[in-house]
Amino acid sequence: MKVRHGVSCFCVFAAALALAVSLPATSIAAETKSPAEATPEAAAPDPVGPYLLVDAETGEVYQHHDAARPWFPASTTKLMTIYTAFRAVRAGEISLDSAVVYTDNAAAQPPSKMGFKSGTILTLDNAIKMMMVKSANDIAVAVAEAVGGSVDGFAAHMNAEAARLGMTRSHFVNPHGLPDERQVTSARDMAVLARALLTDFPERRDYYKLHAIQIGKKVLKNYNTLIQRYPGANGMKTGFICASGYNLVASARRGEREIIAVVFGEYGGRARAEHAAELLDAGFETPGSVREGATTLGSVSSGAAFTTPFDMRPYVCGPKRAAAASEANDEGAEAEEKEVSHLTAPIYLGPPIRVAVGVPSANAETIVVSVARVPRPRPMLPTDEGIANAFAPDQPPSAPVEAIDSAAGAAAPLPEVAPN
Repeated sequence: MKVRHGVSCFCVFAAALALAVSLPATSIAAETKSPAEATPEAAAPDPVGPYLLVDAETGEVYQHHDAARPWFPASTTKLMTIYTAFRAVRAGEISLDSAVVYTDNAAAQPPSKMGFKSGTILTLDNAIKMMMVKSANDIAVAVAEAVGGSVDGFAAHMNAEAARLGMTRSHFVNPHGLPDERQVTSARDMAVLARALLTDFPERRDYYKLHAIQIGKKVLKNYNTLIQRYPGANGMKTGFICASGYNLVASARRGEREIIAVVFGEYGGRARAEHAAELLDAGFETPGSVREGATTLGSVSSGAAFTTPFDMRPYVCGPKRAAAASEANDEGAEAEEKEVSHLTAPIYLGPPIRVAVGVPSANAETIVVSVARVPRPRPMLPTDEGIANAFAPDQPPSAPVEAIDSAAGAAAPLPEVAPN
């Protein structure tokens, strides 16, 4: 795979890391080595963050780099939030028309947020739409409290689902992905989750690909550039905090083929979109039949020697970059001339989907309680400073890699029921 745009920034990054740990940087060619082949010395930081490309139907992995390396998920966490909510709906514990109360705790969350007044009521359906398009942290908390009774209770269900799905390097403590050093995942685990969303809840696919919502007179667009600029894109989720860099879980369908790309640790919104689009192009050019001895989501292990997430904060939220660092950044410091773009001109996808607050009344009309204000991009938070830095991997574990935290899966999973 060719070196992408932004490589000059990444090379400075890699050089600084190599100096900090006195280890040589490796080339991209090492991306598919197993932990046995790639010692911590050979797996020193290089110019590429974790990524993975997989066939959604077969689970065959076409490309990967540090796929099992722990990483901060940021708002890609919300994919687990909606998966857990959909499991609760299927189990009959809540419905999409159920009331979600916007509590003081939800209102206290930092941006990106909808900014309703405490006590506002909305349906779970509208809450999920707002959360997926605007990446609203306050709505994620409101959903967690409605489904799990509390944020902690909901996080226990998230971890139970992660354990059930085999997300062995993931642990969740909140439903939105705001900074917490205990909240981790991997590119491989996010691909497992994305595939589960597509296959377990095909009837919910419209939630993953909403291009825009309208509430009152305000139109809010999805941060996922691919939805409007990559033919065949059918959604998933972006994520950004300073410690994670720019993350993206993306899926696309062309004909009978469906491909998932996970990109972590990019330098800007445009960079993550271009990288994911480039991977998806490569996926559609790969024959769909499973190759003999192919790497799968069950066997991919690149980056497994790393046991702590890397901290991207100095490279995406430094003094000269703080103004640009936000989920809304669609350019970033990687705005160099690109030889080839894998994105098209914006595709018209129709009018935005209307959402409202309130719940259906007896005559099936929606009672609008209040209208959201347009939120500001989330700035670097003081709490970001609490995340430990990790420039090099720890020694590889003596036993196979297990879940990041023994608490993962401690809660009883939701009961299995027949699909709708």
